[in-house]
Amino acid sequence: MAELTLQQRRQIDRLKEGLVTAAEGLLEEARVWEKSDFGHSQLRNLLAVAAETESPAVVVNFIRYQMGRDVRGKNWRSERGGKSLGKRFIEALQGGKGAVMGALNRIPGLDGEARQLAHIELVRIFVGFAIRSMKFLELRRSKEKKGGSR
Repeated sequence: MAELTLQQRRQIDRLKEGLVTAAEGLLEEARVWEKSDFGHSQLRNLLAVAAETESPAVVVNFIRYQMGRDVRGKNWRSERGGKSLGKRFIEALQGGKGAVMGALNRIPGLDGEARQLAHIELVRIFVGFAIRSMKFLELRRSKEKKGGSR
């Protein structure tokens, strides 16, 4: 089994700043605090899937499954700006211009199995940052429900 080098791990650490910003931006753009059916527990479930696998495709498959289950369109299929939350996550995790793929392409010397390991590591980091951001955004939801200001 391939392993990431110390240099590659250091580069992943340096890329975290951009992943934090991207995760926060994704949730802000999707205005997730307005969706009362979506919360950080859905993202914790996503992280659990990412932690169980070495395959980013499995994580994307889980998002698609959740989108399929969302018959009311209030969670993963909820749209803002013509794009569903699930699609935003899929693009961030595996899209050519997504945050995770952008970070992956900045790690030197990746090929085959090492590339896949780095990819799933970046997915886990990104989802972890999204969970933290979501918890903060849930405060906004509770303030707005009480009639408070932002």
